[in-house]
Amino acid sequence: MDEVEKQQFLADLAKQGLELGEAVRVARVIQASVADVWKLISQPGQLPKYHPYCRANNVFKWPGVGSRDGVTYHSGLYFERDFMSWREGAGFDLQIGQPRGKTAFISWNICCLGESQSELSIMVSPILESHLHETTKKIYVQTYFGRSVEVYLESLLRGVEQFVMTGQEVKPRQFGTHPVYAP
Repeated sequence: MDEVEKQQFLADLAKQGLELGEAVRVARVIQASVADVWKLISQPGQLPKYHPYCRANNVFKWPGVGSRDGVTYHSGLYFERDFMSWREGAGFDLQIGQPRGKTAFISWNICCLGESQSELSIMVSPILESHLHETTKKIYVQTYFGRSVEVYLESLLRGVEQFVMTGQEVKPRQFGTHPVYAP
């Protein structure tokens, strides 16, 4: 998302009494071309093949800006992803959470490191209620974001790497359990 779009997004959040919290970013170098990584992450309904915590991925609209899909985790938790920007061959930005209340802003980005090497990064920013006391926000972020999100993203990126390099689908909880998404 470009700077103008981001400022509009932040203004829209503020009108709803919401704000973005501190972002968590995790990246992984993958021995595959940007095109190969993009081909995988931009295909509809493919999350269960490379996401070790995802049981099902239902697609409602695809591709591009306005794309929307549903993610059912192994814990039974259900979230919907609403895609806000789509950078063909480079990444996308989305909001994720319950259908009527998104809980995070997520940015997926692929960077070329060479002909057959790329870096895939995922940055997650919690969406917080502005009126809440700073201590309450901090507890929420520590519980559901921070290290918990890092572990989640590390497993997800390992799954992308495995699938793009070998074609082997990940197994549920292959890289460990997660208290929220796959106990």
